Amino acid sequence: MSKKCIGCGIELQGENPNFNGYLPTSVLEGPSKELLCQRCFKIKNYGQYIPTKMSKEDYKNEVRKSLKEADVAIPVFDIIDFEGSFNDEILDILREMDSIVVINKLDLIPDQKHPSEVADWVKKRLAEEGVAPLDIAIVSSKNGYGINGIFKKVKHFYPDGATALVLGVTNVGKSSIINKLIGAKRVTVSKFPGTTLKSVKTEIPFSKITLIDTPGLIPEGRFSDFVCQECNQTLIPANEISRKTYKVQKDRVILIGGMIQVKVLNDDDLKPIFALYASKDVTFHETNIEKAKELLEKADFITPPCSKCKADFDKIEKSTVEYTVETGEELVFKGLGWISVKRGPLKVEILAPKDGDIIVRDAFIKPKR
Repeated sequence: MSKKCIGCGIELQGENPNFNGYLPTSVLEGPSKELLCQRCFKIKNYGQYIPTKMSKEDYKNEVRKSLKEADVAIPVFDIIDFEGSFNDEILDILREMDSIVVINKLDLIPDQKHPSEVADWVKKRLAEEGVAPLDIAIVSSKNGYGINGIFKKVKHFYPDGATALVLGVTNVGKSSIINKLIGAKRVTVSKFPGTTLKSVKTEIPFSKITLIDTPGLIPEGRFSDFVCQECNQTLIPANEISRKTYKVQKDRVILIGGMIQVKVLNDDDLKPIFALYASKDVTFHETNIEKAKELLEKADFITPPCSKCKADFDKIEKSTVEYTVETGEELVFKGLGWISVKRGPLKVEILAPKDGDIIVRDAFIKPKR
């Protein structure tokens, strides 16, 4: 029987170091049953990113294969990038089978929202997508908050045991949650996309619950995917969210890094008030139209993109779209950040990559009265 990597699930091989699943023959033929491929070993021990030889379609096929064995789905969403946490593939699965939705990164939410508030907002947002989960678990994979609640919810709905399909897009913390549920650092965890290559089955100790960790799916339309891998990592909030509140007049421009240009169009006396949220590594800068063009062309402190990927980013087709966002609504830039309107309406002209998804939603961070 072929051996598999316990970190990413790939079938191990000792013939070609340039292919997925490579491990020196001397190790592969040894007595150990818990083996890591060379790629997982380097990710775990040195934080080294090694691109994979799998396509988006390969990942989708792997998830579809595992669906046949599952009793329940456990999708993991990132509350800080909620819209970037799912794609049509995941939504279709959740419309067709029972699910216990896990919302990760509670520790990063600004304004200390109570978990019940988060759950209510998520339930309403998922209902708009035609998804009605059995339950919602609010967790932090970083500090372990709420992880045991996932186990209790599965036991409640499946007292005789179950096979649970754990799925999500890249970088939502899926593998970290599985490791905490099983109490061991087995599944390879990293901020790099495509870390899990094949489905990995693991049983929660002293239970009849089997978890199937599936490869992270890659959604379309994330602004984080328009920059290099190094910049991409800076857009995934890990410790802190930046927030800045604005009250600006007509024709003022706010740059969100060098990726998005927000031009205020309001021409009335009552200036809109809004807050901008993104990873702390994203530059916020207010200026005028002429200066904005100059900064986007020459300034190296406006990041991302960085100097390595700026030339490629500049080649991406951009488009200009106008939005009106009311009080209590948010304008979301998938995979990057969002604008929350405290006093509206806010009328803006957005210059951004044409294929980036921009969404208006009911506010997650409600305006304070």
